[in-house]
Amino acid sequence: MNLADIRKKAQTAELPGDQPVAPWQAPLAAPGPPDSCQPGVPTAPAAYSAPPEPCCAASPAEPELDPEPENFDPAAVILKGRQSAAFEEVSSLKEDQADASVELLCFRVATEEYAISIMDIKEIIKPREVTEVPRVPSFVRGILSLRGNIIPIFDMRVRLGLPGATASERERVVVVKRQGGFCGVLVDEVVQVVRIAEAGIEPPPVVLEGIDRDFVQGIGRVGGRMLILLDMEKVLDVSLL
Repeated sequence: MNLADIRKKAQTAELPGDQPVAPWQAPLAAPGPPDSCQPGVPTAPAAYSAPPEPCCAASPAEPELDPEPENFDPAAVILKGRQSAAFEEVSSLKEDQADASVELLCFRVATEEYAISIMDIKEIIKPREVTEVPRVPSFVRGILSLRGNIIPIFDMRVRLGLPGATASERERVVVVKRQGGFCGVLVDEVVQVVRIAEAGIEPPPVVLEGIDRDFVQGIGRVGGRMLILLDMEKVLDVSLL
């Protein structure tokens, strides 16, 4: 074999690196964590000590939201709420008109309980020293100065013809409005403020005659108690003796 034949044979010969390599003869990849979960592809053993995380781990399930109705209209919901509120307001107004009521101040004189409208009351004060006035009816105790205003004081026991009694710490002077000014009425005790329906106020009984009937505006009932509603215009009229 000459030199030309040796050279030709060397050119046509396959090199060892050009031969196909079996999968199990492939070189190992560089150490590191697995980067995929593709089946059938060999991976190199991990070079770190931490345990490998599970591949393709299921993500935590997100809470399911209630599906919104297809025809949901926020404006319609707001409008419906406003209409409902307006209806309730009108209904409440009608009920108030149908059940009209009055607020009354209840007070005790002797053993009886009386009441007057709070719209006629200016204030309630403790008894004070009064100045007697000559030649006045016996039920007028005198006059006193209340913030620069001179007001007469009526003794309700004497005015209503009830027996007298000794003064107590519960006595109060109820300052009420009258035509042209104010007047004070002395009562034994202020009890409470109550509300009574106007339809529940009865007219004065027919058994009352004369001045007693003029003083009574009506009869009301609260919690089983009977209240005598006084007509303060008549009570404070000194011409009615």
